[in-house]
Amino acid sequence: MTLLNWLFLGLAVLGMGLAVAQFRRARRAERALISTSNTRDLQTQVALLEQQANNTNTALAALAETMPDPIFFVDAQHRITFHNTAAQKLLGDDCAPGRTLMEAARSHELDALADEVIDGEDIRRELTLHTRLFRSYVGQLNTGALLVLRDVSELQRLGRARRDFVANISHELRTPLTAIRLLADTLRQVSVVTPQQDKLLTNIGDQTETLTQLAQEMYDLSLIESGQLPMRMVVASVQDSAANVLARLKPQAARAGLQLLNEIDLETRALFDETQIQRVLSNLVHNAIKFTASGSITVFTSDAHSGEDYIAIGVRDTGVGIPSEELPRIFERFYKVDRARGQAGTGLGLAIAKHIVEAHGGQIWAESALGKGTTFFFTVPREE
Repeated sequence: MTLLNWLFLGLAVLGMGLAVAQFRRARRAERALISTSNTRDLQTQVALLEQQANNTNTALAALAETMPDPIFFVDAQHRITFHNTAAQKLLGDDCAPGRTLMEAARSHELDALADEVIDGEDIRRELTLHTRLFRSYVGQLNTGALLVLRDVSELQRLGRARRDFVANISHELRTPLTAIRLLADTLRQVSVVTPQQDKLLTNIGDQTETLTQLAQEMYDLSLIESGQLPMRMVVASVQDSAANVLARLKPQAARAGLQLLNEIDLETRALFDETQIQRVLSNLVHNAIKFTASGSITVFTSDAHSGEDYIAIGVRDTGVGIPSEELPRIFERFYKVDRARGQAGTGLGLAIAKHIVEAHGGQIWAESALGKGTTFFFTVPREE
């Protein structure tokens, strides 16, 4: 959905709210007039207020008709009091005024949303109606509710097509990339090469490896986004998972002159997919090694960021840090912070980490200060 569409929807809903507020003021003024003892021009005043109310209703209906999305007004008993043309196209004659929302839409989910909003706050939620996916806005209106439905089925289809395309192209790239790497190795072994030729062959191998990693990460990301990568949730030791990751990366850290520290208690256990959470930790620690010139990298649990149902795990480095204005974007695909994080890598590691953590029902974020290092946090469910 474009920003312009959201802006249009917001202005339309605001206009409806103003119209409803005017209607409420008119009703309150009418009740106030009735309670007064001055009845000489009461009928005239009531007629004027009724005219104003009619004008408000007319303006509200006209505004709703300009909307391309289905709009319903329902009363406290969920009876439809108004619907626009888009709603008529969606539900047909079933949405005639006077019929209940359940009779019109035949959706317990939509009917429950109306109940929730009448008793509480406005709601924004996705729901399926007549095999199509809608993003709904449900707000209070007098003693009833206003329902706005936006069809996002096409957006969902396009997103699925994009993920399928990425997965297919990533899979197909594996064969030619493997062939290029084998050809480069063969040339080095079957012939005498000059130092310049050897350097070129090495560069070919390095670039081929980078492309292979990119193709694999794009494929993995598409699987995670589409839910095709199952999470095997087990109760496991967080300390053991961190230890496995640090052991694999210890030689790389040693070459960089960095110390890897595991400060997670042995008793700390959580519910997670060990392979995937180790992948998250590996991405975070590997990034820290690449962009930390000296000092240490520490994996720990944070009581300050943990909750009753989840544990927060942190990876802290003493590197160059990330500018505050860049922090909201670091989990985007292919996004790199030029000044702070250099040009190395594919730019997909943090995006993959984000999707894995969210697949566990958790969150991931970073806190950083330039020149003082960066700490990444993510949450996983506690042991049940």
